[in-house]
Amino acid sequence: MPMVNRWPTRILGAAVLLALCAQNTAWAQPRAVVELFTSQGCSSCPPADAVVGRLMGDSAVLVLSFHVDYWDDQGWKDPYSSAVSTARQYVYAKSLHQESVFTPQLIVNGSRSLVGSQEREVREAVATANPAGFSVEARYSEQTDGHFSVTLKGAPLSADVWEARYVRRSSTNVRAGENGGRTLVTFDDVTRFRRLGTVKSGMLELEPRKRPDEGIAVLVQAANQGPILGAVAF
Repeated sequence: MPMVNRWPTRILGAAVLLALCAQNTAWAQPRAVVELFTSQGCSSCPPADAVVGRLMGDSAVLVLSFHVDYWDDQGWKDPYSSAVSTARQYVYAKSLHQESVFTPQLIVNGSRSLVGSQEREVREAVATANPAGFSVEARYSEQTDGHFSVTLKGAPLSADVWEARYVRRSSTNVRAGENGGRTLVTFDDVTRFRRLGTVKSGMLELEPRKRPDEGIAVLVQAANQGPILGAVAF
């Protein structure tokens, strides 16, 4: 599993509150969480990057692009690549009973694997994705600078809570490797991903945004990286 940091917790019963803010503003809960495993060093990945870029226009879809690091020895080091992203993909291979990993791989709601560049199949999987089995309420508070709060209700107590930080849109001039000489545009590139605890862990504090356009997502996922049960993004 990816390496994670441990945070101080306080038990608050079955609900999870991630301490962050109070001017009640709610976000819609996405129907589908789309995780793209990609790399700037992979020549077959740019079409998949474009697919998830188009999916971002659907408010019911949360896109997260995980850049793996096993392409970094092919002439170009992807600035968004990380061992954490690679580890998450390998855990999916085990949980979905796959013999190997590949790029571009796209996972829908933690339970269905597709080739990320096959847009019609991807859109069909997103359209038929099952909505989460519990309610998510998100409220932002301008009264507390840089903080948010997320309340999760009805989730299994054994489910894991994950935090993702990401860059919403990036443009990179690739100077070497299979995509050498190209300018690649990628979307919702994950820069930090960690497990906050289980649903029963109670209150977990998150750091403020490092930049105004930084995206933050909170995922609730069945244990052992099973199906994603719900999510909210800021």
